[in-house]
Amino acid sequence: MLIVYKDFNEEASDLFWCDDNQLVLTPYVWGDNRRCGIAWTEVDKIFFPCRLPSEDNDVVTHFLLGVLDLNERKIDVYDSIYSEPYEQGMKHIEMYARMIPHLLKFSQFEKNHKSFGYAFNKFDIQWQRSPHQAGSTDCGAFLIKYVELLMMGKDVEKFQPEDISNFRKELAPNLWAHGEWKRNSGYDTSPENIGDDYDSENKTSCPKEL
Repeated sequence: MLIVYKDFNEEASDLFWCDDNQLVLTPYVWGDNRRCGIAWTEVDKIFFPCRLPSEDNDVVTHFLLGVLDLNERKIDVYDSIYSEPYEQGMKHIEMYARMIPHLLKFSQFEKNHKSFGYAFNKFDIQWQRSPHQAGSTDCGAFLIKYVELLMMGKDVEKFQPEDISNFRKELAPNLWAHGEWKRNSGYDTSPENIGDDYDSENKTSCPKEL
């Protein structure tokens, strides 16, 4: 998304979306991408993790959760450090809020989604209240917990931050078991290379102040 956004503007034509680089994104909407497996027209909400890019070669990055609500045309943000918008986080989420409506328009999304309609304006962004991390490297674990609770229809705010340690202990064996299942069943996840947002792996450590 970051790579594509560098060349994006509000007047982007269909030719922009047909370029090889942009075709990395459109299969997600159509459900043709193996890594998502279902068309956006079949769902109402889409969960997407966001990793804030480092600045000035700083290795410190931060994870937060974006929830794309197609019916409400908004993006809800769950952040384990801030419950209010801040410059770096807002700048990153605005990229999605601006580009996704144009991507949907090019994909003729309104013809297949039951309640989307024909409006393709910039999506609203709303920072949601959520539990905050105490440790400096807990943002990824909190993100996964947010997804788990939201998918089950539970109140994110009722999760106690001090329980994140126990959640990590539950998550580790579950991930290991999933890996064993993939290995034993012969299932293979295709490598995520083309379209990666970042050129290299940055060490993840969430500072108290971004």
